[in-house]
Amino acid sequence: MLKLGVIGTGAISHHFIEAAHTIGEYQLIAVYSRKLETAATFASSYQDIQLFEQLEDFFKSSFDVVYIASPNSLHFAQAKDALSAGKHVILEKPAVTQPQEWLDLIQTAK
Repeated sequence: MLKLGVIGTGAISHHFIEAAHTIGEYQLIAVYSRKLETAATFASSYQDIQLFEQLEDFFKSSFDVVYIASPNSLHFAQAKDALSAGKHVILEKPAVTQPQEWLDLIQTAK
């Protein structure tokens, strides 16, 4: 069972979690939002979820893989931070805005 963290509290994140739960290999355990109240509202549909409003603390938590569904302009920085913290990353499209950012993420992942 992979422990899942989520960045982004929009409807697409709910859809992803629903799909992930149907295959029985993911368990949502952590949600990040810039506002703790927003994270709490989002997580109210689930049980035993850790809530974070500081990315540094979020990336230090015990999840294995993060689904990033934040605004596109944040994808690169958040993915790089996640990879640097040893997390696996699933990115919403577009993953990055510049080809060099993609190469940087590949290098960070290696």
